[in-house]
Amino acid sequence: MSDSASAAPGPPARRQTVFYLIALLLPLAAFAFLEGALRLFGFAEPEPLFVEAPQPGWLEPNADVIDRFFASPAAAPDTQIDTTLFRRERPEGGLRLVVQGGSTAAGFPFGKWASLAGSLQQRLSRERPGRPVEVISTAMSAVNSYTLWDFGKEIIALQPDAVLIYAGHNEYLGILGVGSTWATRLSPEATRRLLRARDFRLLALANRAWAAVTGGTEGQRQGTLMSRVARERRIPYASPLYEAGLAQFRSNMSALLSDYRAAGIPVYLGLIAANERDQPPLLGFPDNEADVPARIGRVDALIQSGSLEEAEAVAREWVAAIPDDPEAYYTLGRVLLAAGRPAQARDAFVSAKDRDLLRFRAPEAINDIIRELAADFGARLVDVRGALAAASPPAGIGHEVMVEHLHPNEDGYFLLADAYYSALREDDLLPAPTLALDPEAAREEFPLSRIEARAGSYRVARLLSDWPFQDPPKELTLPDPDSDEATIAQAWFLGQRSWVQAMNDGLGLYQRTGDLKEAGRIAGNMAMGLPFEPSAQYAAGQMFLRGDQPQRALPYLDAAARLAPAEIRYRMSLAQGYYMAGYKAQSLAVLEAVLAGTPDHARAGEFATRIRAELEEAGSQSD
Repeated sequence: MSDSASAAPGPPARRQTVFYLIALLLPLAAFAFLEGALRLFGFAEPEPLFVEAPQPGWLEPNADVIDRFFASPAAAPDTQIDTTLFRRERPEGGLRLVVQGGSTAAGFPFGKWASLAGSLQQRLSRERPGRPVEVISTAMSAVNSYTLWDFGKEIIALQPDAVLIYAGHNEYLGILGVGSTWATRLSPEATRRLLRARDFRLLALANRAWAAVTGGTEGQRQGTLMSRVARERRIPYASPLYEAGLAQFRSNMSALLSDYRAAGIPVYLGLIAANERDQPPLLGFPDNEADVPARIGRVDALIQSGSLEEAEAVAREWVAAIPDDPEAYYTLGRVLLAAGRPAQARDAFVSAKDRDLLRFRAPEAINDIIRELAADFGARLVDVRGALAAASPPAGIGHEVMVEHLHPNEDGYFLLADAYYSALREDDLLPAPTLALDPEAAREEFPLSRIEARAGSYRVARLLSDWPFQDPPKELTLPDPDSDEATIAQAWFLGQRSWVQAMNDGLGLYQRTGDLKEAGRIAGNMAMGLPFEPSAQYAAGQMFLRGDQPQRALPYLDAAARLAPAEIRYRMSLAQGYYMAGYKAQSLAVLEAVLAGTPDHARAGEFATRIRAELEEAGSQSD
């Protein structure tokens, strides 16, 4: 029998190839169908960074943007970006800056008007009436370089004049941090690819199914965010996990800065700061915990008896015996401070902070990376840490500028914003101000109200009553209000009043008591919070005029006149503001514009005639 006769009949090679292709394409088609169906029904729509505001033509940060980092929205922590309203289309001749970072960049514990964005918005608008200023914050608590990178593409789409970044403390225990409750265990590159793939609805479906099976759909809502975020509560100095946090920060920030450089957007990178001198280590070595009270007690007794040399010897012996114990370095720092050697004490306090096993404060290595990144990508380095250190004793940054372990107090927040402001001015990114404001005046006009400052103190008290400052946590008990101001602040803190309601209450209180300075501060903040509302701008301007602060009135009156050019009373108040501030030529220009449209406006005509006479008299006297 021939070979050809014995061969089994089979399908032609072409038909076999078709069968293989069908077998391959069927699952792909099924996946494509499911993906399309999920998209059609709006399943797991990815949360954008910015959404439409209630006012047409305006945008605001998405209050639910944090959900995009979690398999289920129910698993996401309760953190969000403060509302900032800005125009969809950049106004002609306007200035647009974007702020990125964590809780410090967001102004915790005081809120928006202590934050970098809020204080810069107020100062830049104050100095440049007539030029629209937008400082858009994307900062929020517990986020780190993954979030900054993830937001980058959408920030680039806004075409900002610059991006201001203050971040680095959350690389270990922030969302997706290497030691956090929400760590991925993937490399930074793989995690970024996973974040980019979240637009696939099938992946979202799989994630939610897995979360439902494993019981991960419910977020932990008890206690402060700080108490819930830390899974790895002991990360030793120079350990693999410690190094992983540094590598994560370097990788993510390099990717972000590369994107900004490709888009031609200037970046301002801040060196970060923490409480070094007045914050003992949050967590020391477990093998040494039983000995710590006795060691500290011995050193304290020697300090009190004046035996400083012996106290130093004991502390240095401790450092030598357990070279990475933060308690040893902190105790040595206290001895050196008592001995009148503040520079050496500061070095010891920084070493203690770097070795703190509970890594809510970034090690100095993060600042080293920030310096490298600025050099590698042409970013502007902003020495925030140096500004806070300059306002502190030589022994290191402490409670003079910090409220607890790493968040600035009111003075500290002003110094933080002033450091960025100065860098922007030095680089000529900002045009020369129309109304120059020296640092002392800028500090006096810092937009944080007394009500917001009081509420901030309650937030700090709540933070300090929980782990890791108290273990077990203590119940927070607020003091009985000692004033109407305290009553308003507590109602807002407890959620009984919204921010707008609390500010309206405060505005009424200060008007009744004749505190026009504080009333003006609140009115100004409300006007900046409602930038599309001309009546809010006008009310703030009028409040400052009543308080004999015409220069502070000018940006608000100018905004009111621009938003409602047909409203003559707004322009008349602007002319009055310029006149009261000593800018007679600008006042006359506003009045002439009014007369060009309404030549029979008697008050404008009389006011313009008066100013012309005064200008002519001043000119003749100068001759």
